[in-house]
Amino acid sequence: MDDLQQRRERAYRIWVEEGRPEGRHLDHWRRAGEETDAGEEEAAETTEANEKANDDFNRDSGEPGSAADIRPPSISSAD
Repeated sequence: MDDLQQRRERAYRIWVEEGRPEGRHLDHWRRAGEETDAGEEEAAETTEANEKANDDFNRDSGEPGSAADIRPPSISSAD
């Protein structure tokens, strides 16, 4: 689905959520665009953070590692 179609559907949902008021289509269209832009920016930030975390995790420490080297944190209980 392209960006225009997503924006159109979001503007429609905003209109329905507000009780289908007349004469507010430009406001709904603007809000749908802002939400789409914010979502794209958030997705880009998440992708960047994931790539950095992946790079940090896979950085060569000089020693071969394996999944067996990853240990869960110890859990202490009151029992």
